[in-house]
Amino acid sequence: MLEEGDSARAQLLVKAVEDFALIERGAIRPGGRHAQQALRVGRLCLARRLITHQLSEPSLSPAMVAGLLGVSVRYMHLLFEATGTSFSHTVADERMRLSRRLLRERPAQPIAQIAHTCGFASLATFYRVFNAAHGLPPGEFRAQGSPPGPVVAVPAEPPKANHLTAK
Repeated sequence: MLEEGDSARAQLLVKAVEDFALIERGAIRPGGRHAQQALRVGRLCLARRLITHQLSEPSLSPAMVAGLLGVSVRYMHLLFEATGTSFSHTVADERMRLSRRLLRERPAQPIAQIAHTCGFASLATFYRVFNAAHGLPPGEFRAQGSPPGPVVAVPAEPPKANHLTAK
């Protein structure tokens, strides 16, 4: 099931791809307003994908993602500001979304390992942030099981096996 806002993002991305095709065919001027908008949408999509893939890195930052995209840190902030949220808020939301999913789907996995997988440098920070976001600690959230309501799609766990208990 799609997360709230995914449908709108998908439509923007489809429009950007259409514009790229029109640029390639010469129907849209490369430096024009439509071309620039398509480029911004494409970069924002890539930035979100990079966040998803680097989520387990506690050092995930606008500078890291900007460097990977080849844009300035200021431009990175502008991309996210145009969506009504910030880079940091996006990262925090993704980390909370992933932590909720892992707490539900992996009841035997230690909470410390989930915190590490979600990119928290310390267990204390994870507990503080989770409790502030949800009004209860991760262990109680897990004990409650899945809350009623729609299932929210969560990005896949990063492909790296970089866990606290890795052998």
